[in-house]
Amino acid sequence: MDCLAAGPHRPALVLASIAAERLPFATGAFGRALQSLLDGGYVTPAPAACVALTPLGAAERMAERERWTSVLPTLSRLLGEADPRPAPIVVPAAVPDRAPPVAEAYLDRVLVAAVRERIAAARDGGPTFAVVLAQLDVDAVGEATRRAMVHRAIRATLGASATLLGGDVTAFRYGESGVALLAPSGRDPGRGPRLAALARARLDELMRTMTSTVRAFGSARWSARAGEATWSEEIGTTTLLLRRAESGLKEDGARLSAA
Repeated sequence: MDCLAAGPHRPALVLASIAAERLPFATGAFGRALQSLLDGGYVTPAPAACVALTPLGAAERMAERERWTSVLPTLSRLLGEADPRPAPIVVPAAVPDRAPPVAEAYLDRVLVAAVRERIAAARDGGPTFAVVLAQLDVDAVGEATRRAMVHRAIRATLGASATLLGGDVTAFRYGESGVALLAPSGRDPGRGPRLAALARARLDELMRTMTSTVRAFGSARWSARAGEATWSEEIGTTTLLLRRAESGLKEDGARLSAA
């Protein structure tokens, strides 16, 4: 995923770069890993027989970088701070129409940019739209299990957003354990609340399925909450719109806690 952050690459080049590192793993392990990334929605086919990161893959790459940044100082101390060997040089083949680099702050920047585009279109006579933020809270299990459950639920929600939430809904990952949805509302003021209820129900349904079918997940406790805001001239800015949606998310969490 780190290799693909700079743009699309041919699978053979990615595997050659990995092989040049001489890591002690079984033959074919990274080929299978690349296939699992494709199957999981982290990587997608790109033009010129290349593969590229998806939004979900970019988010997972950032999460992995944060985890390894915390681990590496301890490994260096345990290994006596040995000098790392230089990175191998692999000459890439020319790839036409190279995509722009993935931004380091991908999640925030893409969501904010999408909202800004919607606001600009609405001010030019386009449809108004609703922002929905949905969050999944899981406890009573270990951290690794919690991450696995949250990741499965978010991946399933993002992957089937058009089918389950509507073909005009655009879905993004929101933070570590949430999704953000953008959908045109037009003259329907109830589109945002309905979409929030649907997103909450979808996350709850996924958690119920996981806890009933996977033994390791059976002891988990969870809650799904959602908040929404519909843009209008009175709201005006991107920041205020997202803050209203976040306020609705907090209010829904407080309601669930009281219940």
